Amino acid sequence: MKSPRSAFQKELGSPEGVLVCPSIEELKNVWLPFSIRMKMTKNKGLDVCNWTDGDEMQWGPARAEEEHGVYVYDLMATVVHILDSRTGGSLVAHIKVGETYHQRKEGVTHQQWYLFNDFLIEPIDKHEAVQFDMNWKVPAILYYVKRNLNSRYNLNIKNPIEASVLLAEASLARKQRKTHTTFIPLMLNEMPQIGDLVGLDAEFVTLNEEEAELRSDGTKSTIKPSQMSVARITCVRGQGPNEGIPFIDDYISTQEQVVDYLTQYSGIKPGDLDAKISSKHLTTLKSTYLKLRFLIDIGVKFVGHGLQKDFRVINLMVPKDQVLDTVYLFHMPRKRMISLRFLAWYFLDLKIQAETHDSIEDARTALQLYRKYLELSKNGTEPESFHKVLKGLYEKGRKMDWKVPEPEGQTSPKNAPVFSSVLAL
Repeated sequence: MKSPRSAFQKELGSPEGVLVCPSIEELKNVWLPFSIRMKMTKNKGLDVCNWTDGDEMQWGPARAEEEHGVYVYDLMATVVHILDSRTGGSLVAHIKVGETYHQRKEGVTHQQWYLFNDFLIEPIDKHEAVQFDMNWKVPAILYYVKRNLNSRYNLNIKNPIEASVLLAEASLARKQRKTHTTFIPLMLNEMPQIGDLVGLDAEFVTLNEEEAELRSDGTKSTIKPSQMSVARITCVRGQGPNEGIPFIDDYISTQEQVVDYLTQYSGIKPGDLDAKISSKHLTTLKSTYLKLRFLIDIGVKFVGHGLQKDFRVINLMVPKDQVLDTVYLFHMPRKRMISLRFLAWYFLDLKIQAETHDSIEDARTALQLYRKYLELSKNGTEPESFHKVLKGLYEKGRKMDWKVPEPEGQTSPKNAPVFSSVLAL
């Protein structure tokens, strides 16, 4: 939500991203210093005041400040409540992004403040972060960080989630029986290590339909986008003697009304998410989140097809170097993305998703495709040779109109032995 009175409205609307500095009138609402100095007084009181770079002449450089008992803190983020009597308002964040990010992304060394407003991310003038107006923009969180903190302390985050989250757990479903179990929990000697492969696939359902209206010029205007919810998450072993066997196959229980189970694409049927009648391994969203969070923090590499979209809907941030997405491994620049079904038929001679999607089948197939990619590209060392393979793939796809021939006899990794030679390293 953007307020019409916001100073950053001018910044966002300025041509070619040119930032407009605040006016004198707008600067009247700047309350906070960008840096503060704290010092314990002789009477055990706390002396807090503004700190500018010129103060180093008096107190010495920042690295020696503690020798004088002076501690400097820099403002790194502010979160404000944008008031709106109709909706109750929303929260907007201003975050100072450091040199490391810009050097990695743009090859320059500078810091920049950014506005985070729902899905909108825009650079802003630094004064916007400390400008408040109690009539509509109320400060909620002020985040100061001790200067040179990174160089003085070990800030590595210890994983608070224990490996026990991956061990066997009871299903919420009353009718779930061991005979219906579709996965084998990890044993203690199978616990994932950094760099281990994990095949992953997720299925989703729709909680509410998109609301849209047709404009007079014939274009469609989205009033309210459809809301997707994760309904099933499957993880399969990516190596070892049990490679290809699932160790997570969780159906996510939901109390919200599902308007479309998307059965053709998800394989989820009415009742699968209802603890009273489901025969699936039903869990809470929190329980499954903990498992995925543990795997992310431990440093495994996820293999799947379309993982970028899956993680976005699941609402998890996974480092790029931990994602091996077959959508992009088998993609040529400025060309269409290719479905898992077509890739499986072309490279593996497998006909999957004949009637509906199955996350176990899809996760295994993605793993097999990744092995095939390593084989064809000689572990990524022969890009020119692999480029020829991709050209052949796209030529075949155009001839087939990207459709897989009708199966005479269904063959899929779900029915095939999991210890397939295709998965061998």
